[in-house]
Amino acid sequence: MLALGFLHPLLLWGLPLCAVPIVIHLLNRRRHQTRPWAAMTFLLAAMQRNKKRLQMEQWLVLLLRTLAVLLLVLLVSRPLLDGGLGGGRTHHVALLDDSASMQQRSGSATLYAKAKERVRAFAERLATTAAGDAFSLVRTSRPQQPDVWSLRVGPDLGQRVAALLQELPAGDGAPDLGAALAADVQRAAGVDGIARTEHHVFGDARAADWTTDDDKPAPALFAALVASKAAGERVFAHGAAGPPQDVAIVDVRLADRFAVAGASAALAADVQNLGLDPAPAGSLTVEVDGQSRVVLAVPPLAPGERLAVPFAHTFAVGGPHRVDAQLEAADTYPLDDRRTLALDVRDKSRVLLVDGQPDEDDGETFFLQAALDAPESGVEPQVVTDDGLDDVELAAFDAVWLCNVQAPSPALAERLAAFVAGGGGLVVWCGAQVDAAAWNERLWRGGAGPLPLPIGDIAGDPDRPEKAAFTAPEHPVADGVGEVLDLLFGSVVLAKRWLQLVDDGTSGATIVARIRDAEGPPLLAVRSVGQGGQAALCALSADKAWSNLPSTDLFVVLCHQLHRATARRSDVAGQNLLPDGIWRTALDAASLRLDATVRALRGDDERTFTAPEAQPPAPAQLVVPMAELRQLGAYEVELARHDGAPDKRLFARNPPLAESRLVGFAAADFARVYPAELRDRVAFVRDDDRAEAAAAGGEPWPLLAALLLACMLLETLLAWRFGRR
Repeated sequence: MLALGFLHPLLLWGLPLCAVPIVIHLLNRRRHQTRPWAAMTFLLAAMQRNKKRLQMEQWLVLLLRTLAVLLLVLLVSRPLLDGGLGGGRTHHVALLDDSASMQQRSGSATLYAKAKERVRAFAERLATTAAGDAFSLVRTSRPQQPDVWSLRVGPDLGQRVAALLQELPAGDGAPDLGAALAADVQRAAGVDGIARTEHHVFGDARAADWTTDDDKPAPALFAALVASKAAGERVFAHGAAGPPQDVAIVDVRLADRFAVAGASAALAADVQNLGLDPAPAGSLTVEVDGQSRVVLAVPPLAPGERLAVPFAHTFAVGGPHRVDAQLEAADTYPLDDRRTLALDVRDKSRVLLVDGQPDEDDGETFFLQAALDAPESGVEPQVVTDDGLDDVELAAFDAVWLCNVQAPSPALAERLAAFVAGGGGLVVWCGAQVDAAAWNERLWRGGAGPLPLPIGDIAGDPDRPEKAAFTAPEHPVADGVGEVLDLLFGSVVLAKRWLQLVDDGTSGATIVARIRDAEGPPLLAVRSVGQGGQAALCALSADKAWSNLPSTDLFVVLCHQLHRATARRSDVAGQNLLPDGIWRTALDAASLRLDATVRALRGDDERTFTAPEAQPPAPAQLVVPMAELRQLGAYEVELARHDGAPDKRLFARNPPLAESRLVGFAAADFARVYPAELRDRVAFVRDDDRAEAAAAGGEPWPLLAALLLACMLLETLLAWRFGRR
């Protein structure tokens, strides 16, 4: 079916002007007066012979003049052909982007409000120009659940769509434009009685939705466009991105590897200028558990610059805590000006000290235990002998320190390797009992094991002790105390004997300290292993047999710095989620009920989730999809215990960083990034309503203009030709 409408219907009142050439023709005929004249007899006879030809010429010129006026009126009134010239019903699918970036303000309204207004205006135009066609409305956050599907277009379509749009809030997730378009293409193929389908994307046309980070076509969207082209469908992108200026909190993180109650924890908020212009100075407000509040300065940021704003906090008790950071600055995109960190603070950080040469008065771990068990250290050391290590569950500890252990058994070596690869910390102190060959075979493994460096022979002269040098001021071991370590290593440490550590520069280990000077043999090496695990190897012994280090003040500082740099990192990823993430926890049905209350700590979002029953001995799994929650920030999970005792967990729901990239994507960008065969199937429509209507309806003004020009040229040519004859 061909539906005809007009952008300027009032100008159709000019259609009576088509009669002007006819009236002029008739008036010219009435001017003639009959005057007898002898010579006219021969002229009248000649005209009588050519009467039919002359009439045809006059009628042809008159037709061209009338047609020119008609085309001119149609051209200025700008008709729309919503059904296409091929006839048949058209399916108009409106894909509404309700992602987080649509909450950016542009002028006095959000981009989402403007997009909804475009959808409403689009539906109203269809109601007047495309009666009988089909209309659908789908949101990018719910591509499998259309709000309206294949609704027959009628006079009330605009009102119905406007009422529906009022009930559709903006989301806070990231869109998958390719998946949404692909779902529409597949679903539209099953609609009967449709000759063609047009997909209209109402959003902010951001580069992040259309391209990858390396400026290539987004794979899912590219596949969807290819599928739409194969189906003979067109895609129209309506709207434009807002101002590409944004300063965002891109992360709030625990700078230390862990946090314990009663000890100061280092944290940081990462602020980045994601805009194209320099950002002025601002301020950052940090709150801990909604109580402790501090305001930090944020300096001016260059385009793309990222800055870590550090701060510290001492958590009084262990358990779940939250840290909220808020940028205090005027911004058109407020969602990324706030971010929350949810973390579990440990009561103590447990360290297993393995004594390879126990002694009643002064064993290998005596000084270590005294140093780590200092007041307010947050560390809880536990001492075992190497013989009793096989009975200890390593997963209960954050780090294992082996002191002058002759050699781990093959089974223990496997356990230690798995412990470090899984994120645990390993610190090895040498001594006279160490079997270097066995250590290298079982834990160095040619560089594949957790040992930072292979161990060699004993070196040094007790009668000629050597000084030491601190050589890695940027390493986490030196965090906050680099100058102290540099001073004390060079002034107080005297190494009498040590095991040579073989460093060929290929192991990836960092040499934190050396014997003698910055070019001397390695004294302390640290290396990253597996999924965040850290291993340290000290060439000295942990007692006073090989050096004076344990009897110096440096020893206490060094032990705590080693523990902070190597102990198991707190895993906060499962508690800090994006709107498309899922929070999970295991429930012991013997002590907990299967239902839990989830409530926002800021706002009124509260609901209940129930874990499905599981077959023993497997625990039940409570699953909380972030997509079913409405707010950003911290959420508290209250579990119901059978004994009535409180059991609360915490997680944070934060905005996706991808939505903070606000740079737009226009037709020129599409032509640059996407292949030429797709360019005739995709049209970018900006804020001009006329252009939008033309793209949506198929405006034939170029054809009308060409016909008008042809009529005028042909009329001029024929009038000249007939006049000469």
